[in-house]
Amino acid sequence: MSERSGKFLLGLVLLLIGGLVLLDQLGIDSGDILRILVPGVIMLYGARKVMGHGGSRFWGVLIFLFGLLMLVGKLHLLFHSILAIGIIYLGYCLIRPKPAPKEGPAEWERQWAQRVLKEDALDNWEKGVPRNQQ
Repeated sequence: MSERSGKFLLGLVLLLIGGLVLLDQLGIDSGDILRILVPGVIMLYGARKVMGHGGSRFWGVLIFLFGLLMLVGKLHLLFHSILAIGIIYLGYCLIRPKPAPKEGPAEWERQWAQRVLKEDALDNWEKGVPRNQQ
């Protein structure tokens, strides 16, 4: 991180803290503003991804949905839905029929293959014959 970006981050944090202190002095609860601002920023980021500016549309929709559920106070629905889908998938994996294991070839097929692949006298003769060199 360069010196310039560190100063920028520190300045941004000081501006945020100063603004929240000022709002508190005016009698405006900063918790209400943050409760709306943070989900709004998350939704804006997700919408930018959906519109095609810097990322996958799937993740953009997921991030936007996360921010929306956070804004309306129903974020627990997302986590409960993920848990329910996981449990349903686990149950499905436990009850689905398993494919029968594939058996190897029968004994007669193995013996036939060994006879076919065995070297015979003609193979030995071909190995012993010198090849014409060109």
